[in-house]
Amino acid sequence: MIDGDIELRDLATGDAGWLVQQHAEHYAKSDGFDARFEALVAEILADFIRNRDPATDRAWIAARGVERLGSIFCVRDDDTAAKLRLFYLVPEARGTGLGRRLLEACIGHARACGFRELRL
Repeated sequence: MIDGDIELRDLATGDAGWLVQQHAEHYAKSDGFDARFEALVAEILADFIRNRDPATDRAWIAARGVERLGSIFCVRDDDTAAKLRLFYLVPEARGTGLGRRLLEACIGHARACGFRELRL
């Protein structure tokens, strides 16, 4: 059960490595993905970190103290649409409403930026 104060904060040092590991291990176990998926997640994160447009691109890391619980990213796809990326919750956080909170933050940001669509 997830309880206590959970903050939604921006991407910080160490978060990218954690996200690559979490995605790689989860999808290898659940769907049989191989190391190429791990490389894809690393590439998505590297691109975000290197090329982030602070006016439209946003990352949220759900954390309780130093414990990371999940993530969601919103990035500009084109003039009218944003793309939802890297939506993930650790198993213990699933079913607690935290996923909805992350999704609402992402949708609200996309709307505030004037995007008419949010693509997967």
